[in-house]
Amino acid sequence: MPNATPTKTPLVALNLALLINMLSIGSLMMAMPLGADFVGPLGMRPEHIGYLSGAATLAAAAVSLLAAPWLDRCNRKHALVALVSLRFLCLSACSLARDGTDLTVLFVLAGALSGPLSAVLMAAMLDLIPPAERGRRLAYVAMGFSLAAIIVVPFALTVSQHWSWRSPFLITGGLGLMLALATAWLFPTLGPASDKPRQSLTTLLSNPLCQVALLVAAVQMAGHAALVPQFASYFQFNLGFPRADIPELYFAGGLASIAAMRLSGSLIDRGLPVVAVVGSNLVLMTVTIAGFALNIAAPLLLVFTLFMAMSSVRFSATQAIVSLIPAADQRAAYMALQSTVVSVASGLAGMAGAGYLDSTASGALVGFDTLAWLAAAGMLFAMVGLLYILRQLRATTSTPAALATAPTGD
Repeated sequence: MPNATPTKTPLVALNLALLINMLSIGSLMMAMPLGADFVGPLGMRPEHIGYLSGAATLAAAAVSLLAAPWLDRCNRKHALVALVSLRFLCLSACSLARDGTDLTVLFVLAGALSGPLSAVLMAAMLDLIPPAERGRRLAYVAMGFSLAAIIVVPFALTVSQHWSWRSPFLITGGLGLMLALATAWLFPTLGPASDKPRQSLTTLLSNPLCQVALLVAAVQMAGHAALVPQFASYFQFNLGFPRADIPELYFAGGLASIAAMRLSGSLIDRGLPVVAVVGSNLVLMTVTIAGFALNIAAPLLLVFTLFMAMSSVRFSATQAIVSLIPAADQRAAYMALQSTVVSVASGLAGMAGAGYLDSTASGALVGFDTLAWLAAAGMLFAMVGLLYILRQLRATTSTPAALATAPTGD
């Protein structure tokens, strides 16, 4: 049966969720920058490194879709422990790869489990976090993405440089298995959210708000995925920014994202989600158009930091708002569907963006401004979509002044 609405968030569970999120995302992020270290020893072609992350993303989408009807039937804690254990066991096994095929298969298996893992983790958080605290608490868990960029990726690169390319996989996998033990020991017990044999995805997909929310998530991720993978090349070859200083940009962007998400979560919990949604999207559109579409002269550190911070606020606010749509016994299924949609949108947009762009003899990207205009248009669409969702949610709650205190599913 669905778990009762909580009155206080267990802080141990919240911190475990943050660490799992950080390590899971970081272990996916580190593959691309580590490529230069393992392509030689494994006999891989450098241009094939992208297949690792691309295949892992598509595998996560496929497994999430297949698992969606069943996830709410599972004991949340047991499912979380099993998925964390299997995911990081596969990641540890990557350190034993003898060639590129071994590494690809093992990394894709680990990536495939990240989809249902993320869905169950988020559903468990929604079960445990009181509605009035979801803005701040979900923003806290979402900081795992920023921390992955700030901590996990630089750590992996440093360890690989001093020891071996195998070390990051072994160490992150081992840390993940330790998190699985900690989850089994410390995470609150959560029974199945549904006593039905399986969830019908048709029920979820027939909900107009669910349809809009999934579309918004897809558009947001597509615009992000079309631009961000090209940033390093654009900064270096189009703007003449020193290659050695690019890590400092990402570090500053990560720190700004953490602070911005905390502010966003506070605004949502105070009943001001419109401020978070409109503010983040308007600033993000302005930065994208001025900095990348029109290429107006401005300090890149300021432009990039604002872009990353407002992107994080936008994603965090979206997650807090759409979490109110599914009923308690549909949360994991919805999160799995969202993971599928976001993964597919990310993969397709990344490939489309890379296919559209051209480069000059000096390496400067041609067509990046067009991608920036398209991304800005997507931001406007997503903002309107979120405002529509907010309006519909407030029409179904008795306390419209505090959106977060009235989820539709509890």
